[in-house]
Parts: sequence; structure tokens; C-alpha cells
Amino acid sequence: MDLLLKIWNEYVLTPYVLIWLACAIAFLVVRRLLQFRSHGKARDAKIAALTPLAQRLGGRVLGPGEASMWTAELRKPFVNEFAVALRSKPQFDLSLDFQRGPWHVRVTDVSIRYDTRGYGVNWRHEHRVEIATARLAPLKVTRPNKYSVNTGQPLSPGVLESEWKLIGGQKPETAKQLGAQWLPVPLLPPMDQEFSAYSTDPGAAARELNFDALHWLIDREEDLPGWAGRMTLTFESGVAYLVGYQPLQPEELVVVVDTICGLLDRMPGVRPRHPAAAA
Repeated sequence: MDLLLKIWNEYVLTPYVLIWLACAIAFLVVRRLLQFRSHGKARDAKIAALTPLAQRLGGRVLGPGEASMWTAELRKPFVNEFAVALRSKPQFDLSLDFQRGPWHVRVTDVSIRYDTRGYGVNWRHEHRVEIATARLAPLKVTRPNKYSVNTGQPLSPGVLESEWKLIGGQKPETAKQLGAQWLPVPLLPPMDQEFSAYSTDPGAAARELNFDALHWLIDREEDLPGWAGRMTLTFESGVAYLVGYQPLQPEELVVVVDTICGLLDRMPGVRPRHPAAAA
């Protein structure tokens, strides 16, 4: 014990070591504050960039404290992230509300902060495009990567294990609440080789996902940004939504929204809904 006290007094509690520790702590604190400030500036810049677009679309931008998702409780942000102790709660940075034709749209950008154990702060982003619709049975549809699918067979039910995990294996929350079976949708050829879909009501979903609706997505593929190319859409509780795993880019927004609205226009049982009305 005496030896430890001697080492502590003679080698640790020296002016040089104490100054070094103080500088290291100050460096970490200042860097952390600068990283938070940088995130805030980036958020404010994005709000500023979206404001003219919102005005042009007849909508509005909501900042922190007001921003939210209609489907946040159905599918929590960052639901696919690994559980990490040193991370913050999701922060709703902004929401953009506007109307496209008869469709009410909300686009929300969310971030989450990871502390990287002495290496600073790492921010990850998710954004969600939501469109209010009349209620449908829970449904998910995607167009798999065309370079990974070359079987000549219908994609549903689950020709590719990865597609089953992506679509069939992720039952929407409303389907879980209903306790309903989550089943492949029998799409008509040739769309059954282009798209994979699952629903609690496969027959009704097949009628909605007709040739005209799905061919619209194929026609728009070249116009979509890379993150939306697969167009994995979920329908539940009166909302159709698409999730992206990067910061929201204003210049990509309208083409993505117009593509989803065009799909909804071609689905015979889908009707617009005001977000304040019951689904």
C-alpha cells in the first residue's frame, strides 16, 4: 500500500501529468461540443434548404421539438440497428409536410448519436417518406436487386432467402397485433418475377398490386435515387411508407414522392386520407 501511495504521489500527482490530463480532458470536451455544434449546423442548413421547396409545394418544415413520424410507434426509427449501450435516443431533426395532388405527405429526418469510446461522436441518419391512405390490410412489397435475381421463377414465396428476411421475415407491427398470418402475395406474371410481396390478405393485395401499378415502378426506376431503387414499401394502419438509411437530400425528394403517389393512384382500392382523420 505504501508503495502504491509513493508511486501515486511521485509519478501521477506531478504537475506534468496533471497538466497533460487536463489538456486531454479539455480536448475531448471541446471536440465533443464541436461535433454537436456541427450536427446542429447541418440540421439547420437542411431546414434552410427545404424551406423554399416546402413553400413551392404549399407545405411547411417542422424543426426539432415539432418534427415527428406518423408511424413512429408502428416501426421505431433505427429498428434494425444493433443495440449499443453508448447511443442516444432517436432525435427527430425535421419533418416536411405537404400535399401532392390529393395525397398528404410527411417526410421526416431522424438521427441517432453513437459515442465511439474516446473517438468522438458518430451520427447516423434515417428518413421516412409517409403518405396517408385509407386503411389496407398490412402489406409489404419490394423489387429485389435485379442483378441478384435471375431464376425465371416467381419471387414469392421466398425464392431468395435474403428476400424472405427482408420482406417475409419482417412482419409489420399491425400484422403482429392482429395475430394474422403473414403470407406471400400471388402476383400475376410477369410481375411475379420482378416483385416480392407479403400481406395478411394476399388476395386483396394481389388485386391492388396490379400490372399497371407495378409497371409504373419499373418505368420510374431510372429516375429514382439509389437508396429508393428497390422501393420497399410498407402499408399499415392507413399509411404507406418508405424508409431510407441516410440523411435526407432535398433534390431527391419530389421524384420519390411522385413515384409513390403514382403507384397509389394505380392501386384501385387505395384512397387519400387526411392525416388527422381516423385510418
